[in-house]
Order: sequence, then structure tokens, then C-alpha cells
Amino acid sequence: MPEVRLSTVLAPAFAPVHRDIRHGRHTHYWMHGGRGSCKSSFVGVEIPLGMMRDAAAGELTNAVVFRRYGNNLRESVYEQILWALDRLGAAALWYAGVSPMQMVYRPTGQRILFRG
Repeated sequence: MPEVRLSTVLAPAFAPVHRDIRHGRHTHYWMHGGRGSCKSSFVGVEIPLGMMRDAAAGELTNAVVFRRYGNNLRESVYEQILWALDRLGAAALWYAGVSPMQMVYRPTGQRILFRG
């Protein structure tokens, strides 16, 4: 996986939240902001990045991404995480399936499930 500077991927406004997540200070985060606030991009990066970091530390974690209406999953959160994997240079490390809708981290089998 190529080295990627997160400052080129994450919006500067989310740098403090990224540091908070990285240091494990909280278990829940409520993201506020309107359209164009980069919330989706930030979360789309943090989920797979956190899972890959956990795997490197010997902890296997999984994730579930919920959306109120399932018919929007593929065009919204699923595509957002695919975008993030590409920006992180990690797309080849993940299998992206649509039936069932999930992403699997190839080295460990960790999964991101998508439910509506």
C-alpha cells in the first residue's frame, strides 16, 4: 500500500476528530454539518482506515453501515467507502461485493456490511 498523507484526503476541519479517534478517546461520534461539510468523506475514510489499523495491531474488527432507506445504499455510503479506499491507495486490499453488499479486507477477512 502506498504511503498517503491523510492531510490530502481529510478536510482540515476534521483533523481534531481524526486525532481523537486515533487515540481512542471516545466510542461514539455525532457528526454535524450540512451538505458539503465533508462528513461522508471523513467517515468513509475513517471506517476502513480504523479497521486496517486495528488489524495491524492484531485486533480484528468489523463494521456495519446503516442507512435509513436501503435503496440508496449503493449510490451513497457504499460508493463513498469505495472512493475512500481508492484515495487511501488500499482498493486492491479490499473485495467489494454487492450481493450481499459488503466489503472484505482481504488480508484478515474483516467485513464492512451495509444495511438499510
